[in-house]
Amino acid sequence: MLAFDPVAGCNEVRMLPVTIENDQLRLDVWPQFGGKISSIIDKADGYELLFSYPAELPTRCQYGMAHVDGWFAGWDECFPTVDPGPYPRHPYEGIAVPDHGEIWPLPTTAVPTRDGITTVWTGLRFGYRLTRKLYLDGPKIVAEYTLVNLAPFPFYFVWMPHALLSTASPLSIELGPVEMLGDGVEQVWPQVAESLTFTQSNALPAGGIWKRFGVRAIQAPAIVGYSQRSRQLSISYGSDSKVPAYWTVWLNTGGSAGQTNAAVTPTIGRGPTVASAVEEDAAGIIGPNDKLSWTFTLEVAPITATPAK
Repeated sequence: MLAFDPVAGCNEVRMLPVTIENDQLRLDVWPQFGGKISSIIDKADGYELLFSYPAELPTRCQYGMAHVDGWFAGWDECFPTVDPGPYPRHPYEGIAVPDHGEIWPLPTTAVPTRDGITTVWTGLRFGYRLTRKLYLDGPKIVAEYTLVNLAPFPFYFVWMPHALLSTASPLSIELGPVEMLGDGVEQVWPQVAESLTFTQSNALPAGGIWKRFGVRAIQAPAIVGYSQRSRQLSISYGSDSKVPAYWTVWLNTGGSAGQTNAAVTPTIGRGPTVASAVEEDAAGIIGPNDKLSWTFTLEVAPITATPAK
C-alpha cells in the first residue's frame, strides 16, 4: 500500500496502471495517481476517447500544485472544488482548497472487482471519504460514487469528473436547448459566444477556450457524436440521493497549455469554486455524518443508436 505523509509529501512510487476490459471497451486506471483514468479505447474501431499528450509520467504525487503543471491527460476526479480558493463555511472557513481539488494527485486505496476497480479517497484538509466503484457493463462505463461526511458539520462541495476528450476525430455535442452561463452571459446551447454557434470541434477558431456551465439541473443525457467514425458517446448522470448536477462544457482549441481537447461532464455544484457555488446557492451539500450517492455513466454505440436506459 502507498503511504502519504502530508508533511514530507508523497513517497516515491513506480506508476503502474490497472487495465480493465471487455469485448467493447478497454480502460487504464492509475490507483497510485488519484485513480486517474488515462485511456478509454472503443474497441469497435480502436479509437482513444480520452485526450493525451507526450509527457513523462510523474514519480511522485503532486498535491497542491496547479493541475496544468501536473499530468493533466485523461479523466481526473475534481473534489471538493475545480478552481482553487478558500473554503467558505465553518468549521473549515478560510482553508485553501487546492486547484482541481485535493484528490486527483493522491495515492488511493483501491480494490479490484470482477469487472472493474473500487477506489477510495480520504480528505486531508477536510473530513470526508469518497468512494468510486468503476466497472464495465457491455458498452457502458459505470462510475458509482458514495460520499461520506466524517464531521458533525455540513460540508459544501463541487464535484466534477474531469474527463478530457480527444478531438483527433472531430466531435459534436448534443445537449438540447440548455441554458448555459459563461463569461457572465447566459446563452442557449449550442451558442457559445455572441456570434459563434458550436457545430463541431474542428469548426471552432484556433487558440480559443470556451467554458460553459448549465443553469438548470440535468434532465437528459448528453450525446457526443463522431460523424467520421459513425460512433457516439452517451453521457448520463443519476442520483439515488436526488443530488442535482449541471452540465459543464469545455472547448479548448489551443488556448490552454497549447493543447486541443473537449469535455462535457456532469458537475455537482454550479461554479468553478466551492465558494462561488455556495454564493449562488448551487453547491453540493452533505449533512453532518451523512452519506450521498450518485452515478456517472458513459456508453459507446453506433451513431444512429438510441442509448439504452
